[in-house]
Amino acid sequence: MSFGKMDFNKILGAFPTLGRDDRLDLVQQLEQSAQANIDFIMMTVLSTSLASLGLLADSGAVVIGAMLVAPLMGPLVAAGLALVQANLSLFKRSLGVAFIGIGIGFATSLIFGALNPGFEPTLEIEARGKPDLLDLGIAFLSGMTAAYASGRSNVMTTLAGVAIAAALVPPLAVVGIALTHGSPLISGNAAILLITNLVAIILGAAIVFRMFKIHISRHGEGMPTWVRKVTMLLFLSLALLIAPLMIHMIEARRVGQNRPSEYPVAPKVRQAVNQYTSDWPKVELIGLGRNSVEPEAGITIILLSEENLPPEFEEGLIKTVHKARGGEPAVRIFPVLSARQRTPENQVIKK
Repeated sequence: MSFGKMDFNKILGAFPTLGRDDRLDLVQQLEQSAQANIDFIMMTVLSTSLASLGLLADSGAVVIGAMLVAPLMGPLVAAGLALVQANLSLFKRSLGVAFIGIGIGFATSLIFGALNPGFEPTLEIEARGKPDLLDLGIAFLSGMTAAYASGRSNVMTTLAGVAIAAALVPPLAVVGIALTHGSPLISGNAAILLITNLVAIILGAAIVFRMFKIHISRHGEGMPTWVRKVTMLLFLSLALLIAPLMIHMIEARRVGQNRPSEYPVAPKVRQAVNQYTSDWPKVELIGLGRNSVEPEAGITIILLSEENLPPEFEEGLIKTVHKARGGEPAVRIFPVLSARQRTPENQVIKK
């Protein structure tokens, strides 16, 4: 037991410490990042705008670019430093700036969502709608990495990679976009991911700063009451977040990864097909998509029917799609007979 404790002390002893000048530079740098000035506001608006457009366009490259320029990591790392230094003023200011950024980002995402009505959730949006325990680990390690890089000038270039890993702005943008598109479940799950990132980054940064030994010694007095209460609250928040994150992980293990087999059709086309099939009581639409991004990409329609479909049904459905979509894309209709009407000789009808 003592051997294990000795090894642990050796590990901590090998951890680099910061000199007085380095500590002053670190504190000054993080205090500057915890200011809601015009630069912070503009970069928050621009990064959230980029993230929103990237999410709506299903462009991972644009979303990554938004992560790189997002300024939210700064005040969170500053909050971690304030926690270990028992600097209540810096802690309040850091959290205040972080919440201002979240509010600005949320409002920006609502605007972009409202300006793009009818879009169905893209893969990039849905990817933020199922956070799990892996995301908690990523956020925690991101906070530790950001704190370490902030204190070690020779590895400062890695902060760009940390910004990508932490991914604060994309889930924030998804919260607003999903709300405007009538997807409260995705919005709520994205909010869980955002809160997980916020809490884990602060705690991860605080742990590294404590290992840097930049906390203020209080000569046996112990940490102030507010530090103990805030630390307990942060760990309690993580404990509460573990439940939904665990459920999402178990569900992902059960059903597998979400990968679309087809691209969604335009809302106008889906609405037209729904309207057409609603006039046939014995027919139910169970699948609708397109197989490519090409303008004349073929459209696949899967139907559940209680009886064989008459030829005029298919002809009318094809005309409906062409009118709503424009042009004459290939339309593949797959009517599947319900179990009551299915026979060994005729299970599936294809055209």
